[in-house]
Amino acid sequence: MPIANMTWNILWSSTGTRTLEMNFGAQKAVGQVSLGQADGAGLCNSGIRGFRTRPSSTGAEQVTDFGDNFYNWPNTVFDEHLSGVTFAIALGSGQEGTAVCNIFQWS
Repeated sequence: MPIANMTWNILWSSTGTRTLEMNFGAQKAVGQVSLGQADGAGLCNSGIRGFRTRPSSTGAEQVTDFGDNFYNWPNTVFDEHLSGVTFAIALGSGQEGTAVCNIFQWS
């Protein structure tokens, strides 16, 4: 099965936790995040804060929220009807970092 489209964005923060929401038409897709760079002492984490699916074109979106605890954020999510992903980065004080946020959509 070939990848039909790939969309990416950079999430940057120097102020603690930030999120980036990427939305698209419901389809078979993967959301994936990786830490791009970090500066400063202490813990730095990137992950997926939540995602949305739309199993029926006439139905409501179903929301999955992994919560505020960054230890619960996965790095990858997949769904046959993925419609949006909320990426996140969490930093301590005096830190700066980026996360690379990818959406891979299959045909």
